[in-house]
Amino acid sequence: MAQVQERVRTPVVEPEASVEEPRELLRSAADWTWLIFAALAALAFALRMWDLGGRAMHHDESLHALYSWYLYQGRPYIHDPMMHGPFLFHVTALLYMLFGDSEVTARLPMVLFGSAAVFLPYFLRHELGRNGAIAASVMLAIGPVFLYFSRFGHNEGMILFQSLLAVVGLFGWIRERKSAYLYAAAIGLGMMFTTKVVVYMFGAILAAFVLAAVGLERVRRSAPNVTDAVRDVGWRRLGVCVGIVLGMGVVLYTTFFTNLEGLCTAIVSPPVGTCATKQGMLQYWHDQQGVARGNQPWFYYFMLLPLYEIVPVVLAFAALFLARRPRSLFFWFSVWWALSTLAIFTYASEKMPWLVIHNALPLVILGAQAVEPLTERLRRPWGLTSRQWSVAGLCLLAITVFVAWATVAPDAGSSPLATQTARLRQITLAVVLGSLAVAVVLISGKLRVRQTLGAAAVSVMLVLGAYWTHSSWQASYKNGDVPVEMIVYVQSSPDIPFVVNEVERISNQLGLRKDMPLLLDGGYTETVSGVQVPHEAVSWPFEWYFRDYKAKQYYSKTLPADFSTGKWPVLIVMGTNLDPIRDDLTGYTGNRYKLNWWYPEDYKQLVNGEGFWNLKWDTIFGTLVNSEARTKLMKYILYRDLMNPPLGGRELFVYTRNDLVGLGGAGVGAAPVTAPGGAAAPPAVGVPGQQQPAVAQSIVRSLNNYRGTGGQALREPKGVAVGPDGNVYVTDTATSLVTVFNRDGGVVRSWGRKGAADGEFNEPWGIAVAADGSVFVADTWNHRIQKFDSDGRFITKWGIFEASVEPYRFYGPRDVAIGPNGDVLVADTGNKRIQVFDQDGAFKRAFGSEGATPGQFREPVGVTVGRDGRIYVADTWNNRIQVFDTSFQPLAQYPVPGWGSQSVANKPYIAVAEDGTIFATVPERRQVLRVSDGTATTLNLPSDSRPQMPVGIETQPDGRVLVVDSQAGAVLVYGVSSPGASSGSDGNDPAVQNSNGGAAEPAGVRPGE
Repeated sequence: MAQVQERVRTPVVEPEASVEEPRELLRSAADWTWLIFAALAALAFALRMWDLGGRAMHHDESLHALYSWYLYQGRPYIHDPMMHGPFLFHVTALLYMLFGDSEVTARLPMVLFGSAAVFLPYFLRHELGRNGAIAASVMLAIGPVFLYFSRFGHNEGMILFQSLLAVVGLFGWIRERKSAYLYAAAIGLGMMFTTKVVVYMFGAILAAFVLAAVGLERVRRSAPNVTDAVRDVGWRRLGVCVGIVLGMGVVLYTTFFTNLEGLCTAIVSPPVGTCATKQGMLQYWHDQQGVARGNQPWFYYFMLLPLYEIVPVVLAFAALFLARRPRSLFFWFSVWWALSTLAIFTYASEKMPWLVIHNALPLVILGAQAVEPLTERLRRPWGLTSRQWSVAGLCLLAITVFVAWATVAPDAGSSPLATQTARLRQITLAVVLGSLAVAVVLISGKLRVRQTLGAAAVSVMLVLGAYWTHSSWQASYKNGDVPVEMIVYVQSSPDIPFVVNEVERISNQLGLRKDMPLLLDGGYTETVSGVQVPHEAVSWPFEWYFRDYKAKQYYSKTLPADFSTGKWPVLIVMGTNLDPIRDDLTGYTGNRYKLNWWYPEDYKQLVNGEGFWNLKWDTIFGTLVNSEARTKLMKYILYRDLMNPPLGGRELFVYTRNDLVGLGGAGVGAAPVTAPGGAAAPPAVGVPGQQQPAVAQSIVRSLNNYRGTGGQALREPKGVAVGPDGNVYVTDTATSLVTVFNRDGGVVRSWGRKGAADGEFNEPWGIAVAADGSVFVADTWNHRIQKFDSDGRFITKWGIFEASVEPYRFYGPRDVAIGPNGDVLVADTGNKRIQVFDQDGAFKRAFGSEGATPGQFREPVGVTVGRDGRIYVADTWNNRIQVFDTSFQPLAQYPVPGWGSQSVANKPYIAVAEDGTIFATVPERRQVLRVSDGTATTLNLPSDSRPQMPVGIETQPDGRVLVVDSQAGAVLVYGVSSPGASSGSDGNDPAVQNSNGGAAEPAGVRPGE
């Protein structure tokens, strides 16, 4: 016993792993080093708190937040394995008590634990070295995965701290035999035990390594460091550790002994008594592997890790060669930890993006071990010699040139001159790249190979570090709720907070506040061909947002009997559940919104089955070889431009009582989408030629008199065109139809359906009608143009998506226009150009390429041609309208604030009146822009008829303007007077608001309305 006590008092050190004795290290560094780690933790906290409540609550976040709120309110909390362990709910309830309940407070546990994890590498300075520990803290502070999920209301932000605390405690005990380290490890495991079932995988990883280390020490008869550490724990300390883990589990799973059945659900529920009907955490996890939520391919994490955490991945690989020799125990543990977690989570059938933290954390710890050996080799305070810095600079320039060479390609459908120019660019870049390589060889001639490689590595790490930081900013701040990021998974759309705010506005203006009756779709299940088909509810995340609304009520499939009394000011219904109640919505006006949306997951097409060799290697190599495909891949990597849009999503409708539409200004229901029989007579539009205000009339009509099926004619319209006979042609992406309306708004005909055959569509956007009545449709995601006669009979088509086919290759064409000479102009949006054909589809030429100079485009969407042959293009992401002459030479451009967003909804269209006035939609600002004589103005649209999402636009010969409101499922007709003309006795034009209050301002458009 005396010998054991002596071992406890005397620290045991791994001689082969240390540079200086641990106590000497602590004495020399502990005074000030902790300030560095504290500063990094403070920086991490600030980054995680920034705009924490700005993103809509995810489905899972709303569940966690609401049940924590129930506990905070004093309601009984019953542990359910579906929502993981009870730790999160108890911590969140405590924070509600301290700071109140809000989206910020609901995410605060992850912020606090994620920030605290940044400080923990301070206690691993012996294993990582001081510089390595600092590097680990930096990677944890600003790494894309760690930053994003430390701002996200899921358990992984806390598990990051808990698992790292267990590792710190384990190796602190092995190194120093201080009981505090051992108990810290127990606390980490105890918190993890009450947080999520992954504790069993993590515990198995730790236990397997300790057992293997003990076995190897005995076999090799080496210093029994780990063996002594295990023996020195002793029964007393072991009992305390077990007590910590089980004590935390018993207290939290039973909610402080108020729910004793929580013991049944903690691990495995025994078939005894009331436990027989319950399910334990391990049982639930095992069953979920059969469900395989997400249905992700085996390479899912191999894709996410380099995309987001490229710096830890590269450093971890470097550590295999640079870590101290002979390798330390901690090094081999880090390798084991990284490989085993990657194997476990790759093998598990349920793969979710937040689980990538478990793979990224050991890579950070392993990669940090490459930093200390590198910094030890630096001979100067600034690192490299002047010659090495020259090599690093040339390598940095070479990387830039290589990226440019790898992504340059001739513009599809370009003229021979343009093709030759692109080829010359490739040759020039190749020559420059070769010259840089020669320069590197010459300058590094007096350097050792290791010095040259070190200089090159610096340039590579600078590039990767810049990309890594850029990815972190994009994921957490720019695209935090936009699923162009692969780690943004089935995210609630920004529409949700807007809907919540509008409901609150209406309730406040009615004076009812939280007592306002609110009707919500509770979903239902129906039997179709003997199969139970569930219809989803709108419960989540609205159950969290409307938690204080005392009079909210859910209905199932059919509306409650008292709905016709007008008791309910607002109704929220899933888009898929609208049909059973559509005819009962008399007296209500609705708007369409996105409930949630998700990344298109096109990478799933790269597998033919399970296994490494079942990947579609021809597609992968083809992407790398083909310059155009490489360009698209690079744009996704750098800017998150989707390679294969669109995003997936679910829709909902918000219906507002007609007497509340437009109450207090534009809001929910501002643009009418009325149910059959519920539309009031629209106000009349003034006589053409007279000056009148911008009055709107909706041309939406019921299909009752057309097919006898009821329902609206339009659901999600996009493009609009006026035929020579005055009929209005509208494309609808939701129904894959072209619908034709007469001048009075009645439905004349419609044709099309979802598909890829002749006459079928896959999200048709643009439409144009020729002088002979021929109809041309931009069949966007079939990547083609289809031509029909005026009755909707298919005539011909052209266009294909294949990269090798020119000049008929399209990538998501969004619009089509007919010139005075009969030319068909197509906005080939994804390929950043305009293509020109005759009316039989024969190619004439293409113009434009990607860029920001005149004649170049970034996301060209709307295109139209004036009577004089001038061509007008909505150059969306360059925030401008470009004007070209008949030979496609740039003439002018007009800046348009509000077009810069890269959301799927921001697709503006453009029209030109007979007098040359330009009209354009600004979707996300709900504006219509007018440019006349170089003056930019916005139409001052009436609040009760302002479009919610203006997309397509067209002018009529009588001067009226047609605006497609995609969100409301309507086409609005505005009578618009010319700028400066009088209207009534005061001489003001209420249809127009000049951007500077009256004076001409050709420089731009006022951002507000």
